[in-house]
Amino acid sequence: MRAKFALIFIFIASGCHMEAQQTSLDFTKLIPENPEKHIFSMEGYNVWCNGVVRGDDGKYHMFFSRWPISRGFDAWVTHSEVAHAVSNNLFGPYHFSDVCLPARGNQYWDGEMTHNPHVVRYNGKYYLYYTANKGGGYWKTTADTVKPRMNHPEWWINRNNQRIGIAVAESPYGPWIRFDKPLIGITPGRRTTGVPTVFQRPDGKFSLAYKSVMEKEGYKGGAVKHYISLSDSPLGPFTDYDKPFITSPKSDFPIDDHVEWFQDGKYYCIAKDHGDMITHHGIALLLFESANGLDWTLSPNSLVQKFSITFKDGEHMDFDRFEMPKVYLENGKVTALFLAAKLKGKEDSYSVALPVIYKEK
Repeated sequence: MRAKFALIFIFIASGCHMEAQQTSLDFTKLIPENPEKHIFSMEGYNVWCNGVVRGDDGKYHMFFSRWPISRGFDAWVTHSEVAHAVSNNLFGPYHFSDVCLPARGNQYWDGEMTHNPHVVRYNGKYYLYYTANKGGGYWKTTADTVKPRMNHPEWWINRNNQRIGIAVAESPYGPWIRFDKPLIGITPGRRTTGVPTVFQRPDGKFSLAYKSVMEKEGYKGGAVKHYISLSDSPLGPFTDYDKPFITSPKSDFPIDDHVEWFQDGKYYCIAKDHGDMITHHGIALLLFESANGLDWTLSPNSLVQKFSITFKDGEHMDFDRFEMPKVYLENGKVTALFLAAKLKGKEDSYSVALPVIYKEK
């Protein structure tokens, strides 16, 4: 029996919502209970934020974040770089190819780290959206074994300089053209922008969802809110919808790490519930839906994936983190869900790809 849920959203007209209940996706049935194990990892590195696009060469191109394990997991904010791996098959194995967006110096807004890649292929070009920052240069003076932690003030300098950028290339192998200004900067009342996810809507517009830390006294800042922004071009300018999406009275940071897409006549979003903020599934990935891609409600089949899995070979894994969802679509339908995974009690992380299988009616 599915747990009851409590949340505040703007609901669509009741008749439309009832129809949606009959046609909504149910990932608990679409993802095999014991899937094959498809993992991408790199020796010596944490792997995160992994998504895949197919190239003109017929190969599958994974864009992901990586940073040295020797620096610890929290070094994503100081040492991450966006990299690229290639496979002949959607589920791998993937082989490292190159670093797309290396550090380029603190004279640039994105000079110290790049993170959260999301690639869109459009009109023969590749558009790579990403989070980046510059710091004070402190971490460049430390040994490779020094682990940046959230209790260090320099960690927050990097975090609070986070902005969203875009790079463009004619090939997934690059070269990537980067810009001197962020694509999504800050506005009054907002301290940071980051974690972009982008897709083209049926009306031709590009939807960019992202998160922003609100201004508040102290290094952490205030509430974390998520926004959807639209543009006629993948290069922007993007205009925010007039209110944040997916909120809860239980927390000023109820969800994180989401992805949006259009399928079967409606918009969908998978997002991480930080733990009973939206439902009673605990920390889990949840499914939301929308008629217009702007106003969202919890899907009737809300659970996508809890933070544990038993693979077909019998190995069971429990995760501290099982998030950063990315979807791969074929013929307008999700056929794979890519997640970033960090085992309980471990410092290293890697990619897990889960198949999404539709049963014939």
